[in-house]
Amino acid sequence: MSIPTLRLDVAPPSSPWRLNHGAIGWTVLAAGILALAASAGATLRAHAQASRSGQQAARTLMRARQSEDANRRVLDELRSVDVAREMPRWRLAERILTERSLPWSRLTSELERSLVEGVRVWSLQRTRGADQKVQIKVRGEARTRQAEAGFVEALRANPFFEQVVLERESERQGGGVDFEYALSAHSVPPPYAPLAGK
Repeated sequence: MSIPTLRLDVAPPSSPWRLNHGAIGWTVLAAGILALAASAGATLRAHAQASRSGQQAARTLMRARQSEDANRRVLDELRSVDVAREMPRWRLAERILTERSLPWSRLTSELERSLVEGVRVWSLQRTRGADQKVQIKVRGEARTRQAEAGFVEALRANPFFEQVVLERESERQGGGVDFEYALSAHSVPPPYAPLAGK
């Protein structure tokens, strides 16, 4: 009796891995390399950003320290100032500054602009009020009441003067009027316009 022939297929069944294992392996390896490169790039970017943030924080801290040092120096200088000794110089500087803010030449030009026929000015006195506005006392005479009224109207029409107040008025012997007015100049006077004919 003969031995029966067995037909055995010991090879495993075909699968996509067996059929394409080379391509799949290379694809997975390439994907792994790409993932590693992306991770390394993200790490480098994060490191560079952290480095820039650290440098910016250091610069900000340095500027804050410099500002504190400058403030400390200013405070030390202010503490070292002898106010009692410096006060006369400050007052002199303030007086010079306030006088230069409204020079006599501007004041006399504006009064000349407002003068009318028949009015003569004797004296001017300039002071500064509690509100820091320049006050001018004008003493003079007018030949007639109409001339005085014209002078007052011209002063009121002049934008340089803010207020015109009559303080004293008296009749002159032989005709005419003596007057005394208090004028206040604007704290921010208009720009100077040259007198006509100058």
